[in-house]
Amino acid sequence: MAAKTSTTRTRATEPLNRLIRLDRLEFRKLLDLYFEALRADWLHHDTRQMFGTEAAADKGHTAASAWSACTVSLLALHDMRTVDLDLRAAVEVLLKTCPDQMPSSGGLMRCGTEMLALANKHKRSGSDVLPLLDEAFCLIEAYHGNQALMSAQRAA
Repeated sequence: MAAKTSTTRTRATEPLNRLIRLDRLEFRKLLDLYFEALRADWLHHDTRQMFGTEAAADKGHTAASAWSACTVSLLALHDMRTVDLDLRAAVEVLLKTCPDQMPSSGGLMRCGTEMLALANKHKRSGSDVLPLLDEAFCLIEAYHGNQALMSAQRAA
């Protein structure tokens, strides 16, 4: 049995090979962590009206932990030798948006513009990187929107 040749044509496996490339899988995981960090930030902001409560402290810890996991994932992906060059550039953009970099509204807008430019490079090619870059752009835009809404609520 083991000596038989494969019945699957090599060309049939090409679409699957794109899906299981390690850099794409790691970037997908990173986007999930980034989303969780944004969500944790929002939940923390939502409970901050209850100053000094245990719930607010717990949400703050959850947000900090989520951003820490996201940052570790960003750094690990940045250090991968086999990562696609545009994914590496996207990681560098996302690193600028981490809370330790104190991203301003203008900084998030610039990062969104950089990410959109990276995604637009792949629009006509049908690249498997395009959906990842598009989602990264959307997450940066959501972050910018969350930050603006949180600022407006604090000012009110």
